[in-house]
Amino acid sequence: MATSTVSTPLRADRVGTLPSSVVIASLSRALDLAEGEPMGHAIRACWLGMKIGDWVGLGPEERQDLFYALLLKDAGCSANAYSVTHWFAADDRSTKAQLKVADWGSQWRSVLFAIRQTAPAAPITRRMAQLVSLGSRGPSLANELVQVRCTRGAELVRQLGWAEPSAEAVFSLDEHWNGSGRPRGLKGEEIPVLSRIALLAQTAEIFWRHGGRRSVEAVLRRRRGSWFDPQLVDAVLTHARSDKLWDRFGAISHPEQVAHLDPRPRKIPSATLGEMIQIGQVFAAVVDAKSPWTTSHSTRTALLSRRMADVMGLDEDEADHIGLAALLHDLGKLAVSNSILDKAGPLDPGEMMEMQSHTDITYQILAPLWPLGDVAEMAASHHERLDGSGYHRHLRGPDLTFGAQIVAVADVFEAITADRPYRRGMENDDAIRWLKKEEGRTLAAEPISALFEMVESARGRPEGFTLT
Repeated sequence: MATSTVSTPLRADRVGTLPSSVVIASLSRALDLAEGEPMGHAIRACWLGMKIGDWVGLGPEERQDLFYALLLKDAGCSANAYSVTHWFAADDRSTKAQLKVADWGSQWRSVLFAIRQTAPAAPITRRMAQLVSLGSRGPSLANELVQVRCTRGAELVRQLGWAEPSAEAVFSLDEHWNGSGRPRGLKGEEIPVLSRIALLAQTAEIFWRHGGRRSVEAVLRRRRGSWFDPQLVDAVLTHARSDKLWDRFGAISHPEQVAHLDPRPRKIPSATLGEMIQIGQVFAAVVDAKSPWTTSHSTRTALLSRRMADVMGLDEDEADHIGLAALLHDLGKLAVSNSILDKAGPLDPGEMMEMQSHTDITYQILAPLWPLGDVAEMAASHHERLDGSGYHRHLRGPDLTFGAQIVAVADVFEAITADRPYRRGMENDDAIRWLKKEEGRTLAAEPISALFEMVESARGRPEGFTLT
């Protein structure tokens, strides 16, 4: 066996607690990326939405429901990513970003949107064929895409344990005041007030970012009474004149800048990870739903990592941190287009660069959760290799934490035993043999040995080696 290359575990300062508001605000930035928006979109929308809630007199319970609905409004973002890429033959993220700007409540504008967004880089004959295919589905496709997104988003909010009004607000996010929205075509005050606020706040953020005060106020006036509740528009425009609203709005970017807006913040212990693991499982499901080829990758990698840590005799605290890192290791993939994730052939240099960026983005998303610094480090290092051939920092063996090397082996094993669009998955024994060839060169010996022991101990059992 190769000489050990596993370094001393990196242990963060785990004293204290994390406010739930900071945790969800930090992770909301992953949802921003999946929607083609920059990190901070939901945070700014939350800041504005909470102002609106104050202006219209919402009580503490309603404001708490609104706070988490605003941060989690895009929780279902990944559920329709594959379908968007398939039907539009385009980058799902750019298509979704443009959809938030387009006035798709108008039929002719919806047609114009489809023409502009469908297979934009393809030859004209390919574009026409794709448009015919898209047109054959008509409004039913739009309804399906919104229904899937809204339903899944509401389910995930419930799984996180927030009150039903938050889930309902996420489900009804795309309803319009005049009844032209989806998924139920609600009209006027049939639409939950939290949804009305969230739609206005997210649209305002996007138009402000693209064109400043004039752009956002123009769209609010133009869609007053069609998309937006007139009372809410009037409240925003009134305060914008007197409160330097947009100057203050533009200064918002960090999770802690909105954390205080939660009327009833909940403390999450950073030393005992039960609640953080529950949150991690939900966000892992968001990541895994982005592609049909990775429907359980994060959860299976986490199960592998946790079991390997047990086999290696690590204490429960360290094993839990490793498991949490594995749950969250691919958060940055929400920033990668499905046209790359689901590509059947080799990636070109530009596509490879975008794919490899996901580890750096994962770290950026997790960095504000400072008591879990070891989790961020492990998650972001799962593609690093002992010989420095990995990414994104090209770390070498002594620079890699114990947990990072475990997650790296678990990630590789899960990936090579799962089917991908360009190959069939390996059998477990073949995967172990492949890992043994990398032992001590790119991947650490101890985690591979632990994995081998797990596979061997399951030999002869009726169910074999499973990750369920």
